[in-house]
Amino acid sequence: MSDIGIKEQGYVKSALITGLLCAVVFTSIVYGALTYQASEQLADIKTAEQAKVKLTSGLLTQIYDYAANDLRTVSKLPATEAFNQSRSDIDKVRLKQVFRVLLEQKSIYNQIRFLDVDGTELVRLDYSSGSSVTTPDGQLQSKGTRYYFTGTLAMPEGNVYVSPLDLNVENGQVESPYLPMVRFGVPVFGDGGQKQGTVILNMLGQSLLDTFRQSMGETYPAFLLNSEGGVLSAPDENDEWGFMFGLPSAFQRDYPQAWEYISQTEKGHVDTPAGLFVFETVHPLLGLDSSAEGESYVWKAVSFLPSSTLPTNALFTHPWVVGFYLIGVVLILVVTFYFQFSLHNRRQLRRENAQQARRFWKISSVLGDGLIVMDSEGVVTYINPEAERILGWSSEEIVTKQGHDVFHVHEGDETSCSILNVMNTRELYRSKDEEFRRKDNATIPVILNAAPLTSDTGDEGVVISFQDFSEMKKYQEKIHTLAYQDILTDLPNRRALDDRLSLAIALSRRHSRYLGLMFLDLDHFKEVNDTLGHDAGDSLLKEIGARLQSSIRETDTVARMGGDEFIVLLPEVSSPENATTVAEKIIQAVAAPVYMPEGVARVSVSIGIVVARGAGITNEGLMQSADAAMYEAKRAGKNRYFISEHDLPISNTDD
Repeated sequence: MSDIGIKEQGYVKSALITGLLCAVVFTSIVYGALTYQASEQLADIKTAEQAKVKLTSGLLTQIYDYAANDLRTVSKLPATEAFNQSRSDIDKVRLKQVFRVLLEQKSIYNQIRFLDVDGTELVRLDYSSGSSVTTPDGQLQSKGTRYYFTGTLAMPEGNVYVSPLDLNVENGQVESPYLPMVRFGVPVFGDGGQKQGTVILNMLGQSLLDTFRQSMGETYPAFLLNSEGGVLSAPDENDEWGFMFGLPSAFQRDYPQAWEYISQTEKGHVDTPAGLFVFETVHPLLGLDSSAEGESYVWKAVSFLPSSTLPTNALFTHPWVVGFYLIGVVLILVVTFYFQFSLHNRRQLRRENAQQARRFWKISSVLGDGLIVMDSEGVVTYINPEAERILGWSSEEIVTKQGHDVFHVHEGDETSCSILNVMNTRELYRSKDEEFRRKDNATIPVILNAAPLTSDTGDEGVVISFQDFSEMKKYQEKIHTLAYQDILTDLPNRRALDDRLSLAIALSRRHSRYLGLMFLDLDHFKEVNDTLGHDAGDSLLKEIGARLQSSIRETDTVARMGGDEFIVLLPEVSSPENATTVAEKIIQAVAAPVYMPEGVARVSVSIGIVVARGAGITNEGLMQSADAAMYEAKRAGKNRYFISEHDLPISNTDD
């Protein structure tokens, strides 16, 4: 055989070996690319689903927080405390009004009750068909043996009892149709610290389940499980609530491997032959002073991605990959391989950048907070869908514009902007006092976090996450108003009076000037209630309150103490005659008949007056003196006033 033939054989052999090696390398690259692509897609899915279940967990916990705060607030309102102490009909009416406001403003609640220390219902309101219904006294029941009552009564002061989320049971049977329910309870205490009863608030569990389903969406099947694996919510309604009937959990039956891992792990994901499970442990009682079982009171929010929906690296499941692979094997050469390898790297880099952008967009688009990114010049570079919804601007309208000028309500120039200043301090900035401007030019209060942002290229900026605080702020203002205002007459209540009386006493001490305090008690008011009814009595009290208000100066105060008792504060009087002049005017105004649909009512008023000044006077002392003077006016025949001697050489005066 000639040397040429040997060389040709060696060249062919070398070419075959090189071609085979290149084919093996090319095959490995294709398979690795598919594996990498599948793993990246799977990572994106896991990240998005983990963010979704975490958001859902926060929403469920927030609902529990709101319910517990509502119950605590109601149990501490003056109407609740007054009824707890007196158990009078007047205070019961006021308590029912408070309960009615809560039920009609919050559709997630369907019942609220005040129970005596032995479990007897004293006040009960139910919400049905768009309005609250008061249970008549003759139909009130004893709940002394119910688990939620005994559990609430065992709570120390300040703690909230929370029942499990389960179906409502009546007469030992699960109520049909199913009515998921959660009960919240707090004990109420007397002045001596002894327990005198409980307030029980029923929340519709369906609102929790609806929130869970809406937050999880319909892209993948979602499950909500209790700590024992019982199914609270599932894609198939037939799998729900089996534990209420003693049946094994459908989730544990269908996915035992997944449940074994989920039940022992706080959060994360688990791969099984059935598919991928992404989960988060929900702690509804986190942050609440509740029962000792708070740590074990958990749910599992689970998103299930069936195997058929997951990315795969199988070569022959992608027709375009098969064609590319065959063409590559045929045309493979060292030069073309090198070119393809370089081109592949460039494409891979672009794909990674696009995947990172899509990953950021997916995460930010499911966030419950608004998200805004600005560069070092304060120019908006990104705004997520939630921020668009809150502010009213679309991304196209606000990106590339100065955020300080467009949405941030801030006094001063841009250099003093607290948000942009984080780029100088390099520290996280949190605030509950910032205001943003919407597209319609309305301003809204926001809770925000602003953090400095630095990229690999050295570009600087700031990322802002925020929430609309409008509804919560309105609710807080309303609660504050209720705390200082009498619900029936809209007059200041005892708490507001104490504040104003303390201020008047302080001014009296500083400037050595007199102040006057009147204690008013209506005469014959009980006869109005007995003859015309309690509704007429309430109307009469409103009218009397208006007449009292019109009988005094703008600087004076009329407050309702409760029942038919009122207080008039005269923060500055020059002589006792000033106070008696006001008293005579009030007696005349109250004596005029009151015309109502139920009939004509006539009452009079007995007034106790105290005028004083100096360092020795106190709120309690003035109130006691005025109260004693009022009883002197009563004993003298009613419909008159009596001035008490208090720090002044004044003779008793009556009309």
